[in-house]
Amino acid sequence: MKRVIKPLTSEHIEDYLTIYLNAYPAYKNIGDEGREKYRPKVLFSMENDKHIHFYGLFEDDELLATMKLIDLSVNFFGKIQPASGLMALGVHPLHKKKGVAKDMVKFFEKYTKESGSLVAMLLPFRIDFYRQMGYGYGSKLDEYRIPTVNLPKADKDSLCKLKFLSASDLDDMLCCHRIFASKNHGMAEKFEDEIRNMESDSETRRIGYVENDKLLGYVSYRLVSESDVNYTLNRMEVDEIVYLDSNILKCLLGFLRNQSDLAQTIVLRTGNENFYHILPSPQDISGNYIDFGYLQTNVSAVGNMYKIVDPKAFINATHYRKFISCKLNVKFIYDDELEHCTNSITVGFESDGSWHVADDKYEDVTIKCKLSDLSSLFMGSCGLSSMMKLGAIKLSDPSYEDLLDMLFYCKQKPWTNTDY
Repeated sequence: MKRVIKPLTSEHIEDYLTIYLNAYPAYKNIGDEGREKYRPKVLFSMENDKHIHFYGLFEDDELLATMKLIDLSVNFFGKIQPASGLMALGVHPLHKKKGVAKDMVKFFEKYTKESGSLVAMLLPFRIDFYRQMGYGYGSKLDEYRIPTVNLPKADKDSLCKLKFLSASDLDDMLCCHRIFASKNHGMAEKFEDEIRNMESDSETRRIGYVENDKLLGYVSYRLVSESDVNYTLNRMEVDEIVYLDSNILKCLLGFLRNQSDLAQTIVLRTGNENFYHILPSPQDISGNYIDFGYLQTNVSAVGNMYKIVDPKAFINATHYRKFISCKLNVKFIYDDELEHCTNSITVGFESDGSWHVADDKYEDVTIKCKLSDLSSLFMGSCGLSSMMKLGAIKLSDPSYEDLLDMLFYCKQKPWTNTDY
């Protein structure tokens, strides 16, 4: 039986909905009502979205699996570049454990290469499944659940620059977010699904920071009841904080703090691992104590996973990335987990802080690792020295450890709150 992966169109809508609703049943009505709800949304996206592509795997004309491939625009070390995202991969319940999902991922990586994208990105439904296929971890997301009064205070003058945002401010919010993305490594610009969700979401409150008639930051949050018998007990759940400098962030956090009479607890998520340093107290509401002498501040989660499907193309496309001044040739020998083979690439670092693909006839030091860990290292989401101590990376000459650790230091780990 021959398998073929090809684009899906409106004629496949019913089979697509069957697979999608069975693969992602949480918080959904998967019966007739659910189909009626999602059918027009999917059809609109199929027919109109330029950056969302629906694909299906067919075996003898039977649809066995579906997925959406997203053309993302992502900040890689200060420059917006193309990346590919894998979204809503689902396999028909009667055709699981047949290697169907693996075939779809291989097609996704082929699409990534052929489209000129630097990185294949995904949010895993099963981390081990994608890890075995060579996907490396990005940075962690930290979720804080703290008393609202433990947010930092804001200057009264800055609070005067805040206003409620509405659907009429959507273009300004998207513009603000694009600038925010351009300043943060790993951040993706919003794509069609996200924009439509913003347009249709009337439950979320959005507060904007406006100066000289320009929106320079905003916070999106929802109020959730904490009690069935006391309407005064609530929490705020922050979906997004966008800011162009630290003063704007402090103002937005100060605004949230001022709502502590309405919402005693706040839930917010961030990819900044140092966020707790700006809090008067980062201790969360759990009161959990961890040996020895530690108080719980947050929970952490693994989200975005990255795979550099073509390391040579990645290096060439990020030639502008600035490293420390260093004249060095490093040979990387890496195991490709998906293809079950070993490859190598030699990278030259120059005194002007640049890097490039070098002649493989000479190297000062050799690094051995898996492609998943190579992807994390090249993306800046792990430290070389730490990975050495854990045994994930091996050097031919350990005396180069400190130099290489400084060389691959990245001041900001890649992080994005894109939901795809």
